[in-house]
Amino acid sequence: MEALGFDRQACLKGTGILLSELENVDIRISLQQELAFYRNTLSLSGDPAIGLKLGEPFLPQRYGLFGYALMSAATFRHALSLTEKFGRLTFSFFSFRFGVSGRQAWFSMTEPPPLEEDLVSLYLDRDMSAARVDFAEILGRELPLEGVWLTHDGHGRQQIYRDHFGCEIDFSAACGKLLFNSELLDQPLPQGDPESARHLQQQCQLLIAKLTTQGHFIDDVRMLVLSRPGFFPDIDYVAEKMGTSARTLRRRLREEGSSYRELLDEVRYGLAREYLGNTRLPMEEIATLLGYTESGNFSHAFRRWSGQSPRGWRLQHVAGAS
Repeated sequence: MEALGFDRQACLKGTGILLSELENVDIRISLQQELAFYRNTLSLSGDPAIGLKLGEPFLPQRYGLFGYALMSAATFRHALSLTEKFGRLTFSFFSFRFGVSGRQAWFSMTEPPPLEEDLVSLYLDRDMSAARVDFAEILGRELPLEGVWLTHDGHGRQQIYRDHFGCEIDFSAACGKLLFNSELLDQPLPQGDPESARHLQQQCQLLIAKLTTQGHFIDDVRMLVLSRPGFFPDIDYVAEKMGTSARTLRRRLREEGSSYRELLDEVRYGLAREYLGNTRLPMEEIATLLGYTESGNFSHAFRRWSGQSPRGWRLQHVAGAS
């Protein structure tokens, strides 16, 4: 917004977000704060198509592990499959799907969030624009679109949308959709790396696997713990970031059948197995990634979790897989 000529203070009006917090990577932004920001963008710009511009900075690298998993995928089909599977790791409220109809492939955004119509339109424009940018980055060249579906009527700016996507637009459609030639699906990607892709996908799986089997609160705690690789905060830090007290955090975790110590152990043990089984990283580096200052402390913890030493587990795992 600032690059478009708008004052950042005005963009944050009513959000409760301080200018000084914008440089702090540890700050958590609530849903209500995000919605207030986007309402401000609509009001300040007076442009219902502002979402097209707001989607352009969303490069794959901004999605963390998920973005790097996309870039290391073998083919575009593989990347779209990952997007469908791990879409929850993006900033989008929509559900992602892809498929093929004859010579034409499609990528869709469905299940819009329960928000006012102008915000839903902004989010769809933002996410469709972001998808186009991301796919171009993954492919190493512009994605040639054969058509775009949008669920709104174009707000009287239909030509702006045609110019932005470089193709005809089907307005007031049933869902958001990008259409392109299916021949693109199986072309090798320029940054494809099978070993990295496998490891990164397992990391993504760890981030979201089985989250629905527990309460939403424990999901939020786990995601905060996983948000900074190599940093495993204490309970007071997490409680502060979640806007609650350590006592309340302990109680709510207990109500969901867990504790902060158990959650940390679960996350570390899961990451340890991924690093030991799917990378060639030395023990000292794995210990550092798991937040241990000495590899001996990591070995002691791993024995407690698995009954084996890290080296013994790695040898057994590699031998069993070969």
